[in-house]
Amino acid sequence: MKIINTLISFALICILALPASAFTPDDVELTALMQKNFGALTSWEAEMSFVDYPGVTAHVWYARGKWRQEWKAGDKASAVGMNGSVVAKCTAEDFPLSPLFVWMPINPVETWKSWGVDNATSTYGFCGENPCLMFGAEPGDETSPVVQLNNEDMSPIQLRYGSGAGQTVLQFSEYRTFGGFRVPDAMTLTVGDTKLDAKIKWIAVNRADDEALYAYDALDTTPCAAPPAPFDIFLNSFRYPSVQ
Repeated sequence: MKIINTLISFALICILALPASAFTPDDVELTALMQKNFGALTSWEAEMSFVDYPGVTAHVWYARGKWRQEWKAGDKASAVGMNGSVVAKCTAEDFPLSPLFVWMPINPVETWKSWGVDNATSTYGFCGENPCLMFGAEPGDETSPVVQLNNEDMSPIQLRYGSGAGQTVLQFSEYRTFGGFRVPDAMTLTVGDTKLDAKIKWIAVNRADDEALYAYDALDTTPCAAPPAPFDIFLNSFRYPSVQ
């Protein structure tokens, strides 16, 4: 019995001594987990409002990389596009991209890697007070591109990457179940000294697949005025992750 106890103790020591990355999912396993939890999510519709800018909203539709936005602040400004590109718009100025577009991209693991997240580095750590899976950076690394995931349902908690506007950090929080999927009701965008807090009102999931929503030739491009802040702040501060 003494020998058995010694062997068990030795085995436990060996297990505990293994690096955290030995227990994290590899690309294939992580892809399977993402597919299990979010693979059936093909489209969604939501409305963003902004804590410091009452009366301004951004209505967003998204389906497999295609998107439509309608900013409202009295008047309305609309645009359609694909991933990080604006295809058609009504404003004379450029049109800002929504940070929600990067929340759950198609083929997330491969997309994250193309955004510069190093798949060779993965570990468990803490995101705030909650345990999470860090994909792309070790705990304490505050600069490398990273995706932090809830280690139970694989919902994104934080995405960090570099862009032409500077280091971009997107924090997703206040998760709940809507239409069978875990979705965030709050989001914070931080780029340098710029910080914007948004609330998210989910309207529908898997009911925004109508191609007419995203057709550039169906968009009313009658010249329109750019909405007030934070329209301009998103325009100047947020950049869609560049493909490496």
